[in-house]
This record gives sequence, C-alpha cells and structure tokens, in this order.
Amino acid sequence: MRFPRLGIFPKLSLGKHACESHSAKHIPTRYNSNLLSSVIADSAEKKTRKMDAREYLYKFAGGAVTMEKDPTRGVAIITLDHPEKRNAISGRMMVELHDHIRTLEMWDEGKACILQGNGGNFSSGGDLNFARDSGTPEGASVMNTWMNDTLSRLSALKMFSVCYADGPTLGGGTEIALACDFILVNENVRFGLVHGKLGIVTAWGGGTRLTQRIGRHKALDLLLSARILSAKECVDIGIAQEIIPSMNINNWLDIRLQHHYTVTRAFKEITTLPSNIAQSEERRIFLPFWGGELNKAALNKRVKHVTATANDDQK
Repeated sequence: MRFPRLGIFPKLSLGKHACESHSAKHIPTRYNSNLLSSVIADSAEKKTRKMDAREYLYKFAGGAVTMEKDPTRGVAIITLDHPEKRNAISGRMMVELHDHIRTLEMWDEGKACILQGNGGNFSSGGDLNFARDSGTPEGASVMNTWMNDTLSRLSALKMFSVCYADGPTLGGGTEIALACDFILVNENVRFGLVHGKLGIVTAWGGGTRLTQRIGRHKALDLLLSARILSAKECVDIGIAQEIIPSMNINNWLDIRLQHHYTVTRAFKEITTLPSNIAQSEERRIFLPFWGGELNKAALNKRVKHVTATANDDQK
C-alpha cells in the first residue's frame, strides 16, 4: 500500500537553454574557481564551528539525555536524566538533546515525541556549575547558538511534540517546554520563567515562544514578575493544555495517535504554515490524500462519526 509523501515540492527544471546560459564555459575560469573555493571554505568553516561547539559543550559533564523509540506506535520518549540536580541541563546534555532531535528529523514514520524528566520533575533549568564555568561572552554565544538551533529543530519536527512538566520546571526548562507543540502538566508542577532573578534574560527563544503562545502583555508580565505558576494557572493563562496525572498520559496520547502517520504529520505541517502561504500550501498537502488509499479504505468501512439515536432513526 502506498501513501502520499508529505512536504515534497515538484522538482524544478531550468530547461536546456537556461542550463547552458549558466554553464561554466560562459563564465571566466578564475571566477568559477574563486567562487567554488569561497563556498567550500565557508562550508568547512561552518562545520568546524559546529565541531568546536560540540566539543566545547560536551566537556561540561553531568546527567544524560536518553531516548527510546516505539516504532509500533510511532512515538519517541526523550528523558532528561539528571535527578540529583532536578534535571538541570549541563553542556553534555545539550549535545545529547540535539543529537536525539536530529535523529527524529530522519524518522519518516514518527508521529509524536514526548519530553519528560526523570525523578518527579521536568527540569530546573541550566546547571549552575555549567553556568559559572562557561560564563564568558564566547561561552554564552556557543551555548545560545547551539540551544536555539536545537529547540528550533524540535519545534519544526514533522511529528507533534509534547512536554510533560511536573515538579520544578524553571528557567531553561520552561524554554524547552515552550518549544513543544503541547505542554501537559502534573498537579505538582511549579512553572516559572525566573531568568530575571539570575540577572539574565531568556536565551533559547523562550521569550518569543511565550509571547506567541499567550500574547505580549501576559508574557511580559510573567517575565518581569518571575512568578511561579501552579498547574491550574498554567492552563488558565494558556501555557499548558491540560492537567494530567502521569498514569493518564497514554490515554491522552492514544487519542492523538489514531491516524496514519502521513495524516498526523500533514496536520502538524498545516498548523505551522506561515499565514501568507497557508491556504495554497494546505491545498497542496490535501490533494494527494483525496481518493488515495487511506481515503478509499475509510470510505469502504463506512465509518460512522456519531452514533445514531432513536430520534435520528425516526427522522
């Protein structure tokens, strides 16, 4: 059975004449070699900077980030595992989180990614030892660039992402949570963007994502007040979707895993489209599904969405 491929644009062809007009024989050799050398050098420099950042962050040990995948359900579970420090994020954990998300980018059949913390809380933020040891302009730049890239990739995953926040979820922990599509909270959560009290501001895109989620004035108020929110307050203000005991997470998740992975990933793409192209792109995403094998199979099953009542039968 074949299913529609998502997010693939038709291959573009410049045509024979267009290709010839840009062929090497029409451009001076020296220009071609200089341009090629420049491109290669730029690529090599970026790769070197990436390696330097990885090596720099990885030397700040402490804790781990693990990932388990369930191919049957299409679910990955990423766990922040540094319980002796309430899952504070070390440099090494930043590298491992990045690597797991890069792995998920290549998982074409994945439906959902769950982020959780080990030991009764999500994350208390950045590891203070790491913060002290890397507290230079260069260290700030490396850490900021790395984590912004990591969380941007998390937000852009083709599968939907869920943060399960319980216990102290503070500082950098809130920024990781805000990069997810859904935030579910345990009754015991204490959620706070406390950056200001540490003499810093949001570093990983959390301020921007908070503003997008709850609006400018509410976001500014939370950042200025450094208020710690209860579970109910998280839901009331719009940061979290629901308060859910840990034993009920699978029930919440199963409802949202009911579709074929191509449908799940298409819905994720549709809800993240830029407003200026949203309608045209939604049409592009829709077209392969109409009359496709999933559609035909559902029609043949004569799926009933609402059970008929006695009154409906009489009508």
